[in-house]
Amino acid sequence: LALLFLCAEAEGCPGPAVQTKVFQYRIWDINQKSLYLRNDQLVAGHLQGANAALEEKVFWVPNRAFEPARLPVVLGIRNGTRCLA
Repeated sequence: LALLFLCAEAEGCPGPAVQTKVFQYRIWDINQKSLYLRNDQLVAGHLQGANAALEEKVFWVPNRAFEPARLPVVLGIRNGTRCLA
């Protein structure tokens, strides 16, 4: 599955002192489907008109505390309040 990433914005993170940035991205698949929540599951679909507001932005933060040599990240949705697992 090929994904295209478009950086929406980067902002300061009020978390631990070693963490400085939270990155926010819009993600589409190769068919230009956006990610959104349906029945508490993250799915891809075509969102048009008013439904475009349902698109989930994916937040990611480098996790330097856990195996830093492997460059792990924490992924989240809902303005970074829900973690992807």
